[in-house]
This record gives sequence, structure tokens and C-alpha cells, in this order.
Amino acid sequence: MKELWIRLGAVIQITAAEEQTIFSDDEEKMRVTLRTIVAEGRFCPDRETYIPSEAIQEFNHTYGTAYEEENWCCDL
Repeated sequence: MKELWIRLGAVIQITAAEEQTIFSDDEEKMRVTLRTIVAEGRFCPDRETYIPSEAIQEFNHTYGTAYEEENWCCDL
């Protein structure tokens, strides 16, 4: 199995407490909260999703592929 880094647009389901944490100035708490939401499956891929050119460069380098190194985009 190969790894590919992407930016995934998603809609998440949050509680009032999670809302406050996400919009606070504490990046670590935001990170923990978002990871919990994803781990619990309270998200749905939606809207703009893309693979940045830098990720494609790294993929090509790691796996010996030669994909065009441009942003690959789609709406989910």
C-alpha cells in the first residue's frame, strides 16, 4: 500500500464544546478535537479536495513514478 498526502474537504459534525475548542486560540486542543471527530467518523468528504504539487513530487520521488507535478483537484 502506498501513501499519498491530500487535502480533503469535509463537513464535520461538532458539539457546542467542540465548536468553542476549534475556534479558540489553542492549536493543540483544536488538533486533538479534530482527530477525535475524524476517529469517531463524524465527518463526510465534501467540496474541494486536491493533491498539492509538492505531494506529487514527493510521491514520484518515493515510488519512482512520473506523474505530472501539478495540483490535481476535484469536488466531492
